[in-house]
Amino acid sequence: MKEHPDIHIPPPSFWPIVLAGGLVLIAIGVVSSFTISIVGVIVLLIAIGGWAMENRAEEEAEHERND
Repeated sequence: MKEHPDIHIPPPSFWPIVLAGGLVLIAIGVVSSFTISIVGVIVLLIAIGGWAMENRAEEEAEHERND
């Protein structure tokens, strides 16, 4: 079999766990309090932004190494 040197595996990230926590808070808030849902939405948005920026920073570092 031929090895593929271009295969890229991203490093581990904690953002998916934070995102899941936001979803849990939203679900709990639906049952109990609208305020908890708002906190869950804020956590969810922060997690999405953090995860997206983490990947962008990794891509920029990769491009700098290749230049």
